Amino acid sequence: MAHLEPELLAQYALGDDVSLDTGEHGHLAGCDVCRAEVDELRRLAELGHELESGDRLEPAPQQVWNRIAEELGLPEATPSYQASIARQRERRSARTRMVLVGAVAAALGLIAGVLGVRVLGDDTTGPEQQPLASTRLDPLAGKTGDGTADLLRVGADTELRVDVSGLPAPQGFYELWLINADGKRMVSLGVLDPRTGGTFLVPADLTAQGYTIVDISLEPYDGKPEHSRDSVIRGTLPA
Repeated sequence: MAHLEPELLAQYALGDDVSLDTGEHGHLAGCDVCRAEVDELRRLAELGHELESGDRLEPAPQQVWNRIAEELGLPEATPSYQASIARQRERRSARTRMVLVGAVAAALGLIAGVLGVRVLGDDTTGPEQQPLASTRLDPLAGKTGDGTADLLRVGADTELRVDVSGLPAPQGFYELWLINADGKRMVSLGVLDPRTGGTFLVPADLTAQGYTIVDISLEPYDGKPEHSRDSVIRGTLPA
């Protein structure tokens, strides 16, 4: 079944001035998957409006890590598709869900992503941060902007803190990736707000497997899971 486009669902869920044609209305009325996406986005929007500056978003649930581990061939992978609707929703790629959340995040001024970007306040009582590696993010040919990326050990977690400046206002959204040194494999860490940067959870041992290239790309709202090949700034963490 062909589902409605992610950006259309996001606009509809946020109450934007978007009109569904007769066919789209009919699909939404009869499709449990698309209706569930709209309901989830509406709940996310309501929660986002309730957040205050010192609030934190919880890290992504275990099943997200399981999906990442499965994709990377790690032993922790435990696929879990038990209900028919859940199976259909999981077939919609992680990037598609990230696009949906990214659209809501952009409307609310939040940072969100498939791995659960943390919104950090001024709380100084959290776990001690241990610097692991750092790199400058420099513009690629014909691009503008720069920044820094710091890999940190925070308690039992590994986080990537990204600060950026000079990125143009996007026609689409910016996405943060860790690319393997082989130049072929890559993992999306989530949507990057060009105004504030962000701090992103990194799967355990990912950098030890060679995922050391920090890449920020410009992505269209097309619902496609792959990298757009439109990288803007990039740097490499020391091994």
